[in-house]
Amino acid sequence: MWWAPVLLHSFLSSLQETRARTHSLQYFYLAMSEAAPGVPAFTAFGVIDDQPFIRYDNEEMKAKSCVQWLREEPSYFNDETKIFTSRMKIFRLNLRNVQRYYNQTMENGLNKALEHKQTDPPKTHVTRHPSSDLGVTLRCWALGFYPKEISLNWQREGQDQSQDMELVETRPSGDGTFQKWAALVVPPGEEQSYTCHVQHEGLQEPLTLRWEPPQPPVPIVGIFVGLVLVLVAGAMVAGVVIWRKKRSAEKGGSYTQAAGRDSAQSSGVSLIKDPRV
Repeated sequence: MWWAPVLLHSFLSSLQETRARTHSLQYFYLAMSEAAPGVPAFTAFGVIDDQPFIRYDNEEMKAKSCVQWLREEPSYFNDETKIFTSRMKIFRLNLRNVQRYYNQTMENGLNKALEHKQTDPPKTHVTRHPSSDLGVTLRCWALGFYPKEISLNWQREGQDQSQDMELVETRPSGDGTFQKWAALVVPPGEEQSYTCHVQHEGLQEPLTLRWEPPQPPVPIVGIFVGLVLVLVAGAMVAGVVIWRKKRSAEKGGSYTQAAGRDSAQSSGVSLIKDPRV
């Protein structure tokens, strides 16, 4: 296609001197699943320096010129027609692949939704977040529930606080379930006066939640000292028991030995005959 650069050169040489040094050549393609009013199923055109110079006629399936200077070489349009037609086939194939992937994704999402025909109750808890010197934020969480409909509401000693709370929209969790939270700013030290009320189809009865302060951890040093004391006390008790057993054994042995000697002496005396008799 040696004549294509010649045609382009003849066109570029007619441009102003300020634009003769830098030029751009671009091709644009558009494929649709089906034609719409005024929009063909496939569109292609070439642009040089922001000026269209060639286009693809979707009805005649031919490349056509958009400028006067490009109408002198029929062989050029035949080659461009082949290129545009090849691009059209590739784009339509890619479009079908995208549609197939999209439909498969929709099918997977539908199957996931069908798996959750049964209700999943929400997993709930309340968190506390320092927000300012004037208050703290209590956030009531509901996670992993299905179906989507749920009610979260803050109350203070039975009085509704919905006008002052922040309630986010129900959001998907990514596994077919949903999540939601409701937040309320309360005065420090009054957290126990506020309760969060949760209602959902998966719950046998509405839930009432309250922020519970964390239990202070037991110091590790205290645990270690207590364990040492228990071991020492156990060792002392075991020592006393062993000492008592040993003492008892020693006393019993001495008594037996002494009793044996007394018996022997008594037997000896009974065998000696008195000479006075």
